[in-house]
Amino acid sequence: MQKNFKVELILRAKRIRNSGLIPFYLKNMKKIFFFCLSAIVLSMVSSSCNKDDSSGNDIVIYKIPSGVVAQYLSLAFCNASAGINWHLEKIAGIAASDAGSFDSTYTLLKTDSASAVNYHYVVDSHYTRGTTNPPVVTYEYTANGSFNSEPIYSSDQHQGNWGINGLDQPQITFSGNGTIVGQQHSYDENANFTSHVNYTFHDVVMDTLTSKATSGTADITVNGEGPGYVEFNYSGTLTFTGNRQATLVFDGKTYNFSLDTGVIH
Repeated sequence: MQKNFKVELILRAKRIRNSGLIPFYLKNMKKIFFFCLSAIVLSMVSSSCNKDDSSGNDIVIYKIPSGVVAQYLSLAFCNASAGINWHLEKIAGIAASDAGSFDSTYTLLKTDSASAVNYHYVVDSHYTRGTTNPPVVTYEYTANGSFNSEPIYSSDQHQGNWGINGLDQPQITFSGNGTIVGQQHSYDENANFTSHVNYTFHDVVMDTLTSKATSGTADITVNGEGPGYVEFNYSGTLTFTGNRQATLVFDGKTYNFSLDTGVIH
């Protein structure tokens, strides 16, 4: 009796095996386990990569908007941050005074809790007046430091290599190029990014009486990386419109701003 029962069990097991019902689960159990495990891990990674303003520990991955970069440029060019326009006006005044060649190293510092922008830069400059008639001036400078404003903080290095013509005229003309390389933080976006700015002046005309730009343009390209090493590349043109005002057409959008304060209208 017991022997017949065992035989019957063996026969039933063979029939089930031949039917293909149980072997599917047995043979694929390992695959199912790893599929479930992969789904759990993927879910955890996806969750950690989402931008979450409630936690500073989350990994944020997204592209820095061109508007944030435009805001940075308006500040990097303006007088309030000791930016590019500050140097343009300073050198225009020196050129108009018929100064001779000189080298200079100095510090620009503003730390005022009531100010919209504070800065600290160490500047190394070389002003060379040629011997032609009328003379041609070359100006090279490097400024290392940082500025802090309500929308943007930047730690960067400015480098400029400019030529100045028309020293015998009521207006002088700047040409040349420069770079700004650094690391920034956008308070509005709560995001850090790096940037490399290249600009080229085209006939930037400065009035010798006021030392202010009246016309001219600067072609600008900016590339960098934002959160999660997401790259960005933007380009545009800045136009000096006079009275310390400028228009920046950048990534297809237009920004009017003050070269005095950096504020976008």
